[in-house]
Amino acid sequence: MTDVPADIMAKMERFCAMQERCENDVRRKLMSFYLSENQEDAVVKSLRENRYLDEERYVELFVRSKVKSAWGRQKIVAALRAKGIPSELIAAGCEEISDDEYTDRLRTAIGKWRRSHPDEAPNSPKLVRHLMSKGYGIGEVMRELAVSSCDGRTQY
Repeated sequence: MTDVPADIMAKMERFCAMQERCENDVRRKLMSFYLSENQEDAVVKSLRENRYLDEERYVELFVRSKVKSAWGRQKIVAALRAKGIPSELIAAGCEEISDDEYTDRLRTAIGKWRRSHPDEAPNSPKLVRHLMSKGYGIGEVMRELAVSSCDGRTQY
């Protein structure tokens, strides 16, 4: 194994202990230390062996926090892909999203938008675009808007 300075190893352990990180985050941070590729690989390997770095755990926590922030599945998947997370882990993480909680978050987002835009039509194209920008699929949005108009609910 390539020699890695102990202070850098300690810094990276603290970096990973502060919050969950993915390998991409760790490698980006390691660039600031100007290590060789072998040294970077050694740091990543050590962090994995000592359970400071676990991408499954990262995906689980990332998905949970983003659903609570009212992100849709599409935005979550795109963010995880951008971080270089393997497709299998992304799929497994998205399977853990509770349909009930997800629908509640979508309804909350609709209600919040409608309260802040009282002069807009209940099913305004602006609302649809807003929800799609949050990562909700057009099918999900249209289905929920149809349910809200059939139930006579204009406010959530």
